[in-house]
Amino acid sequence: MTRLILSAASTIAVLLAAGCDRTPPAPETKSMSGTQLSAETQRCARGGAQAANDPTCRAVRDENFDRFLGEDGKR
Repeated sequence: MTRLILSAASTIAVLLAAGCDRTPPAPETKSMSGTQLSAETQRCARGGAQAANDPTCRAVRDENFDRFLGEDGKR
């Protein structure tokens, strides 16, 4: 019975921790100028492995990709 309670408590703690994402929301990259987007791209390039988990860097990467392909581009 104790194992069941500890298991349930551990599961709840993990689920609560997973829902507590403390990263700031990604900025609206669609409204960035080319210069701003380029500056963010360079910042992310210097970020190394941490940039892979940075929501801003992911948004910048996606926006660069979309601008490269144009509005009709499909992934």
